[in-house]
Amino acid sequence: MTVSQHDAHEQFEHLLRQRITQTVIGRIDREITIDDLLIARLRRYEHLARTEKLSSQTLQVISSARRLLGDTSDPRHGP
Repeated sequence: MTVSQHDAHEQFEHLLRQRITQTVIGRIDREITIDDLLIARLRRYEHLARTEKLSSQTLQVISSARRLLGDTSDPRHGP
């Protein structure tokens, strides 16, 4: 991976973490803690993040977002 590819990859992960965080905070601010569609999307993201070997920081943000929304399933068993 070249330096520019690495930078693009880091930027993608940063934007993904930021967007997930903003979305979940918005749901919590509006007192929407159960959002089945968002939880399903986060499960898919987590599965893809594991498959693509994204950073542990990105996995942690996704996992925390799921927990904050009330999801208790184990993502390691697929989407």
